[in-house]
Amino acid sequence: MKKKKLLAVILVAALSATMLAGCGSKNTGNTPAPSTEDGNTNGSTEPTDGADPADLGAYPGTAEANAITANITQEPPELFTITTTDTVSFSVIRHFMENLVMLDENDDVIPGVATDWKVSDDQLTYTFNLRNDMKWTNGEPVTANDFVFAWTSLLDPAFQAEYAYFGYVFKNGQAFNEGKAGAEELGFKALSDYELEVTLENPTSYFLSQLAFGVFAPLNEKAYNEFGEAYGTDADKIVSNGPFKLTSWEHESKLVLEKNPDFYGADNIKLDKITMVIINDSNAQLNAFKAGEIDIVDRLTGDQVALMKGENYPINSYDDGSCFYLEFNLNDKYLANKNLRTALTYAVDKQAFIDSIVKNDSKPASSLTPPTIKGLNGSFADEVGAMVPALDVDKAKELYAKALEELGVDTVELTMISDDTDTAVLYAAFVQEQLKTNLGIEIKIESMPFKSRLERMTNKDFSIVYAGWGPDYNDPMTFLDMFETGNGNNHTSYSNSAYDELLGKIRAEIDPATRFGYLTELEKTLMEDLPIGPIYWRAKDYVTSGKIASGVVRTAFQDMNYRYVTLK
Repeated sequence: MKKKKLLAVILVAALSATMLAGCGSKNTGNTPAPSTEDGNTNGSTEPTDGADPADLGAYPGTAEANAITANITQEPPELFTITTTDTVSFSVIRHFMENLVMLDENDDVIPGVATDWKVSDDQLTYTFNLRNDMKWTNGEPVTANDFVFAWTSLLDPAFQAEYAYFGYVFKNGQAFNEGKAGAEELGFKALSDYELEVTLENPTSYFLSQLAFGVFAPLNEKAYNEFGEAYGTDADKIVSNGPFKLTSWEHESKLVLEKNPDFYGADNIKLDKITMVIINDSNAQLNAFKAGEIDIVDRLTGDQVALMKGENYPINSYDDGSCFYLEFNLNDKYLANKNLRTALTYAVDKQAFIDSIVKNDSKPASSLTPPTIKGLNGSFADEVGAMVPALDVDKAKELYAKALEELGVDTVELTMISDDTDTAVLYAAFVQEQLKTNLGIEIKIESMPFKSRLERMTNKDFSIVYAGWGPDYNDPMTFLDMFETGNGNNHTSYSNSAYDELLGKIRAEIDPATRFGYLTELEKTLMEDLPIGPIYWRAKDYVTSGKIASGVVRTAFQDMNYRYVTLK
């Protein structure tokens, strides 16, 4: 987040000469900014206590004291934890919402609203003790009932939450979502205002880390009832409980988060303000950074990395744990054909895509689940092995000929929808050119704003979309369960009874070796059917200004976390 957790970057026409970068995700991005001195303690670019402005580096950053400005690449479609699906929105939400548990800079689970918890011997029942001094920004106390209301809403079919399936981890979660059980049968209840009992459908080894994901945040019932469907659409229609509060949202321009003095850990929050400006042009982002208008560039293009290295400016890199792929709509009369989907996947030169466009440490995707996700003994991707070639033009042509014969046509007409950013334009143009050169297929590109593209995917109003998915927790299921029949994030309409049966076995299996054996089978099944055509596993490069001393956390499971940034 991954949407994400759909991280979908989508593509547009015409190979422009503009530079663009890939993406990335997995370790921490805490590389220090250029200066090695901490003489400036108030975040200002003016000298403090004898500090020389030169100590702040070649690009000292914004001038406002105790504040940073970072760019995000898209306008958040909404900031409602129940129905949000995209990475950008969850990155903003992470700063103003506090879950039962959170992740530290190493992606380890730490207390959040819950101070501690007990787990039953059978690993099915968790009892959480909550802090009794937390308040919502509307003044109400944060209680166990806020989690009960939030999770019931997540599973309520009326909300049509694409992440509702995350709630299936709770006992009777799926049954309630499908109208086969009542709310009183759900596996979570408030034992008191500050004690929450949770019962799982099956033992789930990654449950606690899953709880740190945005959809499991609490929800203040009074506020939701007040704002209704407008909840999460403006700064004054959100009630939060985290270290910052959203005080301003100028749509398509910027969001402002200010420190929440009532947060239980306010003493550990050094920033007074985080401004997130919406800049979706890669050159404009870097220009703003050099002009001292932003302190963190979300993502550098490969050419920009070379430029900054030429200036001896420190580059931060991390593997962001995401996979990008061609997502096929199996309801399309052509793409229902497996040979066509396979031909399209094999015809794109994935290494050339990285070498000529992404230009960083990203890797060609040989399966869906990226190397950042752990397997039984190491990386799950390594354990399953390569399942998709980086390029196989001969096989692609052979399969395309078979597809045309099976479809009874001489050619296929396909359109790919795409975001309208400069990066998306370049990515789309590459795929378009590859399919034309290697298969003779002329696909059309339709570009649009991020929000519109997400809506088209949700409504399954597309043939192909260049999309991506990032992990919500560290287990292969964070990628693989999305292709279950009827899953809210399964925009491909893929349905395979054997795949669904394997998912059921995985959820019930306790033995790790047997479970990961099933997961390997699941990945192989998906890569044989190819409702999505993997392109690359993303790595990201970014820079921070000289005013930032430490605390920037960027990992596969926390795309942006600036909560604990400290300034020089």
